[in-house]
Amino acid sequence: MHRKVSCSLLTVLLASTVSTVNAAKSLAIRVENPIPLADNSGDTWVAAWAADGTVYTPSDDTKGFHTATSSNIAFNKVTGDDVRKLSGVTVNPMSGYGKEAQRGPDNCTWKSSGCCCLDGTIYWVVARHKYGEDSGDPKRRQPASNASIIKSTDFGKTWTRSAKENYDQPMFPGSRFAAPYFVEYGKDGRASVDNADRYVYALSNDGFWDNGNNLVLGRVARSKIGNLRATDWQYYDGGDGMEDSAWTSDMARAKLVLDAPGRLGMNGAVYVPGLRRYIMIGWYYPAGGGKIQDACHTTNWDFYEASKPWGPWTKISTYVSTPQGYYSPQLCPKFTSEDGRRLFVMTAGDWNQAEYYRLTIVPLRVEEEP
Repeated sequence: MHRKVSCSLLTVLLASTVSTVNAAKSLAIRVENPIPLADNSGDTWVAAWAADGTVYTPSDDTKGFHTATSSNIAFNKVTGDDVRKLSGVTVNPMSGYGKEAQRGPDNCTWKSSGCCCLDGTIYWVVARHKYGEDSGDPKRRQPASNASIIKSTDFGKTWTRSAKENYDQPMFPGSRFAAPYFVEYGKDGRASVDNADRYVYALSNDGFWDNGNNLVLGRVARSKIGNLRATDWQYYDGGDGMEDSAWTSDMARAKLVLDAPGRLGMNGAVYVPGLRRYIMIGWYYPAGGGKIQDACHTTNWDFYEASKPWGPWTKISTYVSTPQGYYSPQLCPKFTSEDGRRLFVMTAGDWNQAEYYRLTIVPLRVEEEP
């Protein structure tokens, strides 16, 4: 398992079953050769799939596409229907959020997490992050705090809630909901399962870019997400998530939907219609935080599945990436096959090497074991 993913196919055996596919058989995921996109740099790529088929994606600590910028965060557009022939352009360098690695009075930088397209509007999460070498964390992890959601009705050209407003009055103060990722359902957020036609869900770890500890689940009415008010959000606190009684407005009462100390970097989930399951990739540096010496060369991806966004979440396998150390992997719904057997991950690797520190597509193949 400790080989470059660009070598021969690597099989990741799933230890549990997916009953909606075949309850009698286990599954296997084959991680195939990565496909790096040309002429870009950055990390934390997340797919927001618009109604016209375009994928919009943020990038952090980035020069964007074609060296368009040098920014803490930037917003980009990726076009094409063949994952081997994609092209990208930077739509907005997000200059109000600072140049690459630029810090503010709090000694933190702007970074982003979840991003989705919903009914023609793009929603994107930004927060304050402190690099691991300065954080004081014993594992040199990168903590996040004070998250806010911003929105764009013109596909990233302009945004509502300014950097100053997000700095002065963050929507979600503190670390508990500092790295939310929207649960993704497909093109333009169209969904009909698990009340997703009424609510937008988001998973957040406890405030770390790398090696977080646990996840909670929030929701907001689709009709209210555009208000950009934290008071409109509720948090899962146990029971049947289809019922209103399972949700609370008190974030402090949120129940952990997954607890895996030190093994949950910022991550989100995608619903795969062909499997009728939610798939999530937890990731972490086995050495500890990413800024521990040489930690960046090896990451673990833990594959999780669930029948509902509130779980229970089951770890079904682990895949090791070395020496690239691909991190922040997120499934891109656009390229998922109708039967759910072909999946594609957006990721980036070791920031010390330009050949890895860029948008890379990693194909996955889901198979049944005999």
